[in-house]
Amino acid sequence: MKNLRMNFAETPFINLKIPTAILISLGTLAVAGLLLNIVLAVLNGGSYIKQRKILAVQSQTKEALEKRCKEADSALSSKDFTPLSKEAQYLEDVLSQKQFSWLTFLERLEAIKPYKALFQSISPKARKDGSFYVKVKGLAQPREEIFKLEENIFKSEYFGKPHLSNEELDKTSQWQAFEIEFVYYPKGKK
Repeated sequence: MKNLRMNFAETPFINLKIPTAILISLGTLAVAGLLLNIVLAVLNGGSYIKQRKILAVQSQTKEALEKRCKEADSALSSKDFTPLSKEAQYLEDVLSQKQFSWLTFLERLEAIKPYKALFQSISPKARKDGSFYVKVKGLAQPREEIFKLEENIFKSEYFGKPHLSNEELDKTSQWQAFEIEFVYYPKGKK
């Protein structure tokens, strides 16, 4: 026996089971997606609102800081900094003298001092290039010791440019009094 595939109804019969099942499935998925979207919006909405509040506070803080920077810039541009630059130069001089190592300086000075020469006063003064101008007063006996000192300054890697500015005989002790000026290079001559 064979099945007939003909529709003998007055109005043709349409099988709606499959399209109805597809539509119900799609509708169910749409409603489920909508419910999921609502739940996620409620859950994440609180975080979003918090982040917006934080962003608003940060924006206000940024605007306040920019305003303070503009005020500070205008205040600084209207000031006269010549006294401040003098103070800065003074502080730079003080700091460079603080970096000056007396112990190292005196050890190096002792290394170039002749045996029969005595130093009475030593006055270093910082220069802008990092070296020091040094003025030394002392006594020597015999007079040739002064020349040995000058020669040792020439030969030294840390001292240079000696200039004997004064020399005279001390009548009470019979020693030769002298003043010599030279340059001290803490890191050595370049």
